[in-house]
Amino acid sequence: MMLSIAATLSACHGDYGKAQVAAAPSPTPSPSPTPLAATRTIVFVWDGLRPDDVNATDTPNLYKLQQDGVQFTDNHSTYPTFTMMNGASFATGSFPATTGFYGNTFWTPPQGSGNTIPAGNSASGKADYVAPVFTEDYAILDTLNGYYGNQLLLVKSLFATAQAAGITTATIGKSGAAYIQDLGQNSLFVDENTIRPRSLVTELQAAKFAVPTNTIKTYGDVTLAAANGNPTGRAGYATFNTTAFDPDGALTVTARDSSDASGAPEDAANKYMMSVFTSYILPKKNPMLSLIWFRTPDNVEHGYGPGTANVKAGLKSQDARLGELLAALKAQGLDQTTNVVIVSDHGHSTVSGPTSLYPLRAINPAGNGAAATLSGISNSGFSFSGDVRTADLLTYRGIAAFDGSGCTTSAMYGLRADGTPTVPVRSDATGALCGTIDTRYQAISATLAKPVASFKVPAPGTLPADGVVVAANGGSDYIYVPNHDKALVQKIVAILQRREEYGAIFVDSRYDSIPGTFAMKDINLENSARSGKGQPDIVVSFNWDENTIVQGKPGIEFESAGGQRGMHGSFGITDVHNTLIAAGPSFRKNLVVSGPSGNVDVAPTIAWLLGLSMPQADGRVLNEALVSPRSTTAAAVTPRVISPAVNATGLAFETPTDPTGATKDATRTAGTYTIQLAVKDVTVDGKTYHYFDYARAIRR
Repeated sequence: MMLSIAATLSACHGDYGKAQVAAAPSPTPSPSPTPLAATRTIVFVWDGLRPDDVNATDTPNLYKLQQDGVQFTDNHSTYPTFTMMNGASFATGSFPATTGFYGNTFWTPPQGSGNTIPAGNSASGKADYVAPVFTEDYAILDTLNGYYGNQLLLVKSLFATAQAAGITTATIGKSGAAYIQDLGQNSLFVDENTIRPRSLVTELQAAKFAVPTNTIKTYGDVTLAAANGNPTGRAGYATFNTTAFDPDGALTVTARDSSDASGAPEDAANKYMMSVFTSYILPKKNPMLSLIWFRTPDNVEHGYGPGTANVKAGLKSQDARLGELLAALKAQGLDQTTNVVIVSDHGHSTVSGPTSLYPLRAINPAGNGAAATLSGISNSGFSFSGDVRTADLLTYRGIAAFDGSGCTTSAMYGLRADGTPTVPVRSDATGALCGTIDTRYQAISATLAKPVASFKVPAPGTLPADGVVVAANGGSDYIYVPNHDKALVQKIVAILQRREEYGAIFVDSRYDSIPGTFAMKDINLENSARSGKGQPDIVVSFNWDENTIVQGKPGIEFESAGGQRGMHGSFGITDVHNTLIAAGPSFRKNLVVSGPSGNVDVAPTIAWLLGLSMPQADGRVLNEALVSPRSTTAAAVTPRVISPAVNATGLAFETPTDPTGATKDATRTAGTYTIQLAVKDVTVDGKTYHYFDYARAIRR
C-alpha cells in the first residue's frame, strides 16, 4: 500500500519522528467572516527570484517594500519547481493533483490515431505534439486547452472568479506564464507575443504604442506601423558558450568575459510592457486585479548562474521596473489604495555536480567582448558540470528511451578533476549525445526490439511497445511509460536509484508500492483525469546540495541536459524556497511572517482582498499578514520528516563521472536508497495544509 501524507507516515529518526507525527489539536473554527470590499491588487512575479537576492544594493525598491510591508520568510514553490507549474498554482491556488496541469514540458499521449491535437499551433514555430511540448507559448496553451475540452486547468481560476463578479482584470508579461492566468481570454492582455482583445490592439496603435511583432500571427487584419520595430525582442546571451572538445579531450571554451554585466537580455521588452501597463491600461482601463510577470532574473540566472555579475545587473533592471510601477501608482493617486504583491515562481540554483568530482574552474577574461579561455581549478570559479541526459543513461541500460531532441553538445556534461570530459569525445571532436549516430550505442541499440536511431520521438504509431518518453524539464524529469508495465517501471526506478545524479523519485500509484519511492499522490502530483493524457508515470528530481557555494550563492543541482549555468525545478531547498512580499492597505506594516506559506496561497488570499472566495483552492488565506483577516484563529504548525515504509536495497551506486555505470561509488557500500521528505503541516480552522520543504535522496 502506498503511503499518504494525509495519514501518519513512517518517520526517519526515532523519537524525533514520533514527536513530529503527533496530530495537532483541531482549533475551533472562526465565525463566518464578512466579505471585504474589493481592494485593487497587483501581483508582480519576479521569475526565479531567490530570497537572498533582495537587498538594499541590488533591489532598493523591493527592499524598501519588504521593510515597509510583509515579508514571508518560509514561502514554498509548488513542486516540481517550474515556471508553468507555478503559473497554474498562481492561477488557481492549487497543486497539479487538482489542476491536472504538468508544465513546463510534458508529453500528451496517446500517440497515433487517438491523438487529435492539431499540429502547427505555436507563436514561435511548428509544434507537432509528437515530442514533449514546451508550454510557454499562448498558441500552444490554446491548442492544449482545446484538446482537453477547454479544461487545461480543471478548476476555476482567480481571474475567472474575479471576472464573474464583474471585476476588470489585466495580465502582462512573459509568454505562457501570463497567459495561463486567464485561459478564457477575458482579460486585457499584453505579452511578448500578442495582445488581446483585438480592440486593444487598435487602441494601443492609435495611442502610438508599438505592438509585439507576433501580433500579426494572432490577427490576420493587423498591420504593423513602419516604426513599430520589435518592442518585445530580447538580446542574446553574452555568456559562456562552450561548444567543443579537442580530440585529446581538452575543452575549448568560447566565452565572453566572466565579469560581463550587460544586464537582462529582456530589459527593453520588460520596460515596454511595463510602460503599456502603467501609461495606458492602468489609467484607461482601471483594472482591480492585475498580474505582471517578467522573466527577470530567471533568464540571466539560467545564462550566467546565480550570484554572477550579470545576474546582479538583471536584478537592478527588474527593480527599476518595480520603481516605474510604484511611481505610476503614486502619480495617478493610487498608491494608498493599491496592494502590491511581489512573488517568485521558484528559487534558483547553480548547475553543478559535486565539486569533489567536478572542481570549479576559473575563466580568463579576454576583455572587450572577446572570447575568454578556460583556466585551472579555482574555488572561486565557475561550474563546468551538471548536465544529465536521462534518455542517454536509460539507453545505456537497454531501455528504448526518447526525449524529442537530436544531438546535444554541452561542456556542462562535466569536466573531471583531471580535465577529461564525462561524455566521450566523438570522432568529429565534439562532446555530443546523438543516439546510435554515436558508435557507443550501436551494440546496445542492436539488442533492442526497435533500435534507437536517435532520441527523437518516433512518429505516431511507431513507438516501440516497450518504449519510454522523457520530458526533460530542468531540475526534474518526467518519464512516460505508455504500456504501463510495472516491471518496466521498476527497472527504470532501479536505474535512477543507482545513478547518483538523481534525487527523490515519485511514481504513479497505479504501480503500487515500489521500494524507496513515494507515490505521486503523496506530494499532490497525481490526477486521475490526466492519467495517460499528460500525467507522467515517474517524476524524478535531480540531486541537489544546498551547502555548496558557487559565485557566493549556496545551492547546486544537476539538470536535464541544456547547457544552462543556473536551473530550478528540483525538490531542493534553494529551488523550493522562494520570495513572497506584500504591501498596501490590506496588509500589515513592518511584519515578518516566519510561518509556512506557499504559492498556492496567493490566489485565495487575493480573492479575499477582492471580496471573493475560492473554495476549490488547495491553498489558504494568509490571515496572519492581513489587516482584516478572514479568520483570527491561530495556526498550529507541525514539522515532520518522513520516508517510504520500505527502502530500496541491494544497489551498487554508480558515479556521475562514468555514464556507462562501470564505476561504482566505493564510499556507499550498503546499497540502500531512501528519501527524506520534509513537511510542515499547518492546521487552521479544522483544516490541515501541507508545505513541502524538500525531498532528499539518501544513499548508504
